[in-house]
Amino acid sequence: MLRKLAGPLFVSLVLAISGCAGMESSTPALTTSGPLANAAGAWSGWAGMGATATTVSLTLTQSGANVKGDIDVAGRSDMTGPVVGTVQGNALSLTLQSGFGSLPSMTVSQNEISGVISVGPMTLTRSK
Repeated sequence: MLRKLAGPLFVSLVLAISGCAGMESSTPALTTSGPLANAAGAWSGWAGMGATATTVSLTLTQSGANVKGDIDVAGRSDMTGPVVGTVQGNALSLTLQSGFGSLPSMTVSQNEISGVISVGPMTLTRSK
C-alpha cells in the first residue's frame, strides 16, 4: 500500500515545489545598491499576525543615507524609543538607541516599509 502511494506523492511534491519556484513575490526585493530610498516621514501600520498583531508607528528624518527618529511598537517597551540607521538602496537598517539592539533590515518602497521584526511581519504605510 505504501509503495503504491510513494510514486504519486513524489510527483505531487515535485510539482508543488516547481510551482512555488515560479511564483513572483509581491514584496519588492531588498537591494543595497542604486538610488537611496526616501524613508523620511511618518509611518504607521501593523506587526505580527492574528492575536499577536500590534500597532507600530515610526517617524524618521533623513539626511543622505543617514536616518534618525522614533519607533513605537505597542506593548513592547523594549522595541520603542529613539532609533538611528541608514538607507542603502531600498534597504533600511535601524538601531534602537536604548541598547536593545537592531531591527532586521526592512524594505522601503515608495509609500511602504515592510520587513519582519521579532513580533512577526511588519507593514507600515507613509502618512500623507
